[in-house]
Amino acid sequence: MLKGFPRLLWTLPSQNYNDIDLDTPLIYEDEDSEIHPEVSLPIVNRNKRLYTALSQTASTIAVFLVPSFFQRKNPLRPQNITETSYLNGVRGLASLLVYFQHIATEYGDWIHYGYYSRPDDKYFIQLPFIRLLYSGRFMVAIFFVLSGYVLSYRPLQLSRKHNTGLLFDNLASGLFRRAPRLFLPVVPVILITAIFGIYYGCYGTGRPSDGECNGTEPSLWLQIVGTWNIFVQMLDPFTWSEFYPPGVPQLWTLPMEFRGSIVVFMLILALGNVKPPVRLVLLLSAAYACFHFTRWDTLLFVCGVILAELRILRKTSPYALEKLRKNSTLASTIRLILAIFWVAILALALFIGSWPANLACQSPGFQHICPYTPSQYSTGVAQQYFWIFVAAILLLLSLENFEPLQQPFVTPLANYFGEISFGLYIVHFPFLQTIGRWVIVTTIRSTGNPTFGYQEFPRGFFLGGILITPFIIWLADIHCRLFDVKSVSFARWLSLKCFLSKE
Repeated sequence: MLKGFPRLLWTLPSQNYNDIDLDTPLIYEDEDSEIHPEVSLPIVNRNKRLYTALSQTASTIAVFLVPSFFQRKNPLRPQNITETSYLNGVRGLASLLVYFQHIATEYGDWIHYGYYSRPDDKYFIQLPFIRLLYSGRFMVAIFFVLSGYVLSYRPLQLSRKHNTGLLFDNLASGLFRRAPRLFLPVVPVILITAIFGIYYGCYGTGRPSDGECNGTEPSLWLQIVGTWNIFVQMLDPFTWSEFYPPGVPQLWTLPMEFRGSIVVFMLILALGNVKPPVRLVLLLSAAYACFHFTRWDTLLFVCGVILAELRILRKTSPYALEKLRKNSTLASTIRLILAIFWVAILALALFIGSWPANLACQSPGFQHICPYTPSQYSTGVAQQYFWIFVAAILLLLSLENFEPLQQPFVTPLANYFGEISFGLYIVHFPFLQTIGRWVIVTTIRSTGNPTFGYQEFPRGFFLGGILITPFIIWLADIHCRLFDVKSVSFARWLSLKCFLSKE
């Protein structure tokens, strides 16, 4: 069963992943082929062969280290654009903005206070819409809705075709592969962080200017064991409290992602053979239950399923606007009204998505919305979670229903960031706490303290951020090709090996 496993894991990725047929078993040399006796070769020939092998290996590694967008055959370029390709671009932008939040928060947490919520909070970057550049929690909410949507879209299509056999196969395969897909790409990063970042290096604990380092275990072995225990805790889908893994706190969303994926698969398994109108009502009921019991994360996944159901309903409805004559006056009027409506909804979503983490109810604009917060979400961080949930749903509703809004997210740049989004999400924080920390502190000390009007953000901070961002993107690109894509391939390979073959 494990035939071919080492080669699958350790060979360098091919130059074009789109040419790989993941459903086709890998083919290897015939094990029963004739084995030829070794032929003694002159030493010169042996040295020449060794030199050739080493040069080819070095050339392969050098080409692999070149960012994918500079390669003639870009392995991360999508083959074609589909009607849901824009979702990948949205995910890429969201991941980039999470990085922006983490680099900014390391140097000044005052940015998370609402504009004019305190007398000194009157900076341009604290304004609504502008603060979207570092609204990381809003981006996480978008991640969760997108996951629910993407995981459910294909199964719901199969359900509409009454193909119960394929529906079950799809759900079984998706759930079987979900854990390897989410957690395998994390393993090398947390190990490298634990060994070279924390144990042998200086891994930041707070502001880089503090010069403080994370504490280490008495021995390297205990450091690795402690890291393993953290990883096991991340795998636990039964703990509903938020868990911020030490050293890699940005991965607090992965246990929620895993648990939300299980909920999505269970919902579709239960409702797959239910009539579409009834299924929609039951999904809305499940969403209300999550809302009532303040499970904001699971609520976002369920809403993603609802959005996928609505898309299929809209595409199959005989009353769809697309089926009206394009040159009719009625159709043109309806399209204009809907365009204005969905653009307004998008603007509202972006405003609410700017919700400050601190003192939002004392900030102009947000203070008028605050009284409408449901009682179970009225205190602490739950208040922000509720409103970013509302914003994420409104945002994706507007994008789903007005296709011109999708255009910025189907560009090559947006799709590239979508492909490396998971790698960017994983690698950026350890880099910021090690090399990035040293670079930014060095640029701040080298350029002095002019602050461009922003406290705690001297010009050296912006210079350091500009310098390290390309390297983080490059690392995310490498991580995607070396670990992320390989994890997908391995999970697919493992499912093919483990599942019963159909006679």
